Amino acid sequence: MMIDINLQKKKQRTLSVKKRFILNKFYSPNNLSFNEILQKIDWFNNSIVVASFISIKSEISTISLNKFIWKSGKILCLPVMADDKEGLLSFSQHNKEDSLVVGKFGVKEPIHTKSHLPDIIFVPCLAYDKFGFRLGYGGGYYDKTIFHLYSIKHNFITVGLAYEDQRVDKVIHDHLDQKLNYILTEKQLYKIL
Repeated sequence: MMIDINLQKKKQRTLSVKKRFILNKFYSPNNLSFNEILQKIDWFNNSIVVASFISIKSEISTISLNKFIWKSGKILCLPVMADDKEGLLSFSQHNKEDSLVVGKFGVKEPIHTKSHLPDIIFVPCLAYDKFGFRLGYGGGYYDKTIFHLYSIKHNFITVGLAYEDQRVDKVIHDHLDQKLNYILTEKQLYKIL
């Protein structure tokens, strides 16, 4: 008898939330510096619009990453969840002085700013594997958005942002789950083949 994939994902998600919560206690946001890795990467240096996120719950902190994006002279965008049935994200510009509002699921979002199509999208992860699959919270927002951007022939790079120890042998996935191009941890950048 085949176990339902949604049940498998739910179990993996529950375990991954617990693991990330424990990992998060060991890292100070000030000790997570991704700039040493990113400043050596051509595709980052050549980008103009970079979509990141504001961490919630036990997600790896994006404080140093977002500061580095601004310091690098790039346009920082944050995801905004649409209220429509499609479940796509848009990416709105966020400047240091801009206020954020709490949107769906407690995610902080920019208001009244210009939307952009990003060159790079940093994606939060509960878990990731060497094949480029990531486990999220289950809403499918990033997967639907990545699929949509590919469908309109937009050229961009996806980077999962996670702790090194969030890696698992295999993320449970189906045909709707989108592979990422890279995984960036506090230790290194993994290119997905």
